[in-house]
Amino acid sequence: MKLKHHIYLCVALVSPVISQELDENLTLEKKALLILPAIEENEKELADKVLSIISEQATALGRFEVIDRNLVAEILEEQKFQLSGLVSNDQVVQVGELAAAEKALILEIVHFGQKGVPKEKEEEDDDDDDDGTLFTWLVKTIVTETIENARQVDTLKIRLELENNIHTEFKGNVKLVNVASGVSEHSFSLNASFTGGNRDASLSRVLNQLSMKIRMKLKDLYMITSEIIEVDGSHVSIFSGANLGLKKGALFEICSKDKIKTYKGKTVTLPGKSRGLIRLTDVGPDGSRAKVVRKWRKVKLGHKAYEMKGSPTITDLNFTYSKDRRYEDAGSFWINPFAEFSGSINGYLGSVIDSRNKMNGYLGFGSNLDYTLFSGFGTKGSVSLELPALLARRGDDDGHNVISFFSDPSLDGNLAIQISQKRDIVLTASYVFTNIHSPWQWQKDTGENDEDGNTITETEPAVWNGFEPVIEPEGLYFSITLRKLRF
Repeated sequence: MKLKHHIYLCVALVSPVISQELDENLTLEKKALLILPAIEENEKELADKVLSIISEQATALGRFEVIDRNLVAEILEEQKFQLSGLVSNDQVVQVGELAAAEKALILEIVHFGQKGVPKEKEEEDDDDDDDGTLFTWLVKTIVTETIENARQVDTLKIRLELENNIHTEFKGNVKLVNVASGVSEHSFSLNASFTGGNRDASLSRVLNQLSMKIRMKLKDLYMITSEIIEVDGSHVSIFSGANLGLKKGALFEICSKDKIKTYKGKTVTLPGKSRGLIRLTDVGPDGSRAKVVRKWRKVKLGHKAYEMKGSPTITDLNFTYSKDRRYEDAGSFWINPFAEFSGSINGYLGSVIDSRNKMNGYLGFGSNLDYTLFSGFGTKGSVSLELPALLARRGDDDGHNVISFFSDPSLDGNLAIQISQKRDIVLTASYVFTNIHSPWQWQKDTGENDEDGNTITETEPAVWNGFEPVIEPEGLYFSITLRKLRF
């Protein structure tokens, strides 16, 4: 009797899952991809190189099953297809069906050229003052012969120069065709150029450029759509893993399911609402676990997960105030903001007191290295090391405008509080633990000019009646930051 209860219980738990069908829009397997050329015969060697790059990059992405090119060649030969000029969509459908492909990628080479490019030469002044004397004629004859001999040498030199300064230019188009319908779904241009080296070296640099561009373009052609299959606090699990080329750290946007609405007899599909961002922490063979790094609505089982094309960016506007000690405005641009370790590029404008109790204006640049301690419930705590490089300005005791370079690295504790989908307020406590300070200097006008007519200056030490002022920013500071997220 107990066994019966257990069976009924298992059925009750499993049946709801079984009864639901998976969304047909989910990315659950690799796309079978057929790569075909669409070129003139005289460009076959180049096309083969580019097609090999496309095939390699498509395979490396892990989300395409690239049809073996030997199989494609056999099919083309059997069907007596001559792939010269543009391939018709009907041909693509026929070849794609025989190769069991879902998508077909067609390359068209629009332009390819290589030519030697001379380096710019300074124009020579040709002073032709003819006084009509025999001596002048004799001198000109000798000079002319000398010039002609020199020109022959120069011609050989120029030829060698051209052969080792090749400009290579490639322009192409790539079209993605749905094999089932024969309809072109996407297309993109593929352009690259390089000047330098011989023909092989220049072409190699162009092909390297194409390789990087192709990888990004191919990823855009097949972005992963997954689904939340488990929610465990701030962690979730999704379909899709290493089988589709996903890697740890990949970002997804979570959205609710699309809604079907009927209005006046017309059925439309409305996109679901954005709910949060997740970052993959563990990638399995066909499923992955992720951490919710930011959310503005509740994330539930069955919500969609859309792979993001690029990492979100974060910009900060920071205000630091310490009465009679320091005033500062700073802006920051964060790189890889949702990783455990992240960094920023900063710009500074402010004023700081020196040992003579005078405020010195300054500006400069710097960077932050940030480590996340915790995140959740709309907050994020982190510690960071700030490394600025600043230029201070003031007047010395003799009326000169003097400058000094200084740096005041600090250890920062940060608490980011989410206030909306794309905005945070960050509270920061910073401790400046040291200071690097160069001597004060000014530029003296010597009253002379260089060959280009520019004024020649000399660096002179600042003039002080007594001790030299030193910027001493060490201590504890508090600041507030307005943060904006873009994705």
